[in-house]
Amino acid sequence: MTIFYHSLEFLKQKLNIQSINTGKVYSDRYGIIFDDIEQLHPLVGADGYIHLRSGTEFAMTHYRGQNEDFRVCNTTLDRCETKEEQFLNICKTIAFEELLQTHPFVKYLYTLPPIGKNYLSINLTGMAQHYGLHTNYLDITNNFDVACFFATCKYENGKYIPYTDTSKLGVLYQVHEHLIPPFNKNNEQIEIEYLGWQPLPRPEQQRASVLKMKKDTNLNDIFSIKKYYFKHSLSQSERIWKQFDEGKILFPNDSASELANECLKLNSFTQQQINKAFDRFYIWSNDSLLNKEQILDKLNIEIVESHSLNWHNLVEVKEEYWEEKFNQTMSKVRFRFACDHLELD
Repeated sequence: MTIFYHSLEFLKQKLNIQSINTGKVYSDRYGIIFDDIEQLHPLVGADGYIHLRSGTEFAMTHYRGQNEDFRVCNTTLDRCETKEEQFLNICKTIAFEELLQTHPFVKYLYTLPPIGKNYLSINLTGMAQHYGLHTNYLDITNNFDVACFFATCKYENGKYIPYTDTSKLGVLYQVHEHLIPPFNKNNEQIEIEYLGWQPLPRPEQQRASVLKMKKDTNLNDIFSIKKYYFKHSLSQSERIWKQFDEGKILFPNDSASELANECLKLNSFTQQQINKAFDRFYIWSNDSLLNKEQILDKLNIEIVESHSLNWHNLVEVKEEYWEEKFNQTMSKVRFRFACDHLELD
């Protein structure tokens, strides 16, 4: 028998999730004072880069919302039916990532010096994931309400609409980051990566992080991740849909979505992109795909010198514009100074 909650509000109470952005101030047992305001909070990740996490400062719990329960909860790359389809989608993702590297904002950020000893994190694959490309990432968010949106709204015909099938139970996953890598080494199938602010707007708006998952990993099999069921209702779905302005708050208009859709249609790639794709496929799957020429022939992949896709007439090209954009971003960052280690005599 499946235990479920009659609404997401009941589940929110059960999990003791407090309202945020109220200005309420807290103090922990170590005397650290913090509030519940969502902004950008910098921290140095295991990769040595500065990640600007969006959300509240000490959000150590993440969520993932789904309209219904699936026997297998895996990445979009794993959902491809064949190795050939997986390889082709890796090619498309790499093409989009290389396109991102030519975006004026990304190019500007690459010229910046480190902050202290560390550079800002620019996660190309994470951005690709949030613009519909297939990756080995699974989306999570540190904002409970954002997860509720994805649990109660359905993407259909290019837009989100309220989910109306009340015969099925919705699902909300709860992820405690201290129980999974890189913080806890007990499970090597998944690893959390902070995403937060990126040069493109979606990850920040969605308070996003991602779970990097090895091939054939099923989230339902990860013992440290909890799963809660709730009952759908049309009034609940419509209320949450309107709360996020029909999804426009989480998916602001930007030119990247147009180019991402074009990359999803690609069937021609440079030799360098194809080589990268073979390498990435092997790292992810431990399968070297020995019959490479056969795979390219089967997929009818055309090798080209370059692509015509670009940002011309889609984004501002003046560096001064992006410098101001970056300054606006940094004005939202809340720094907390700390020391690595303190020795007392």
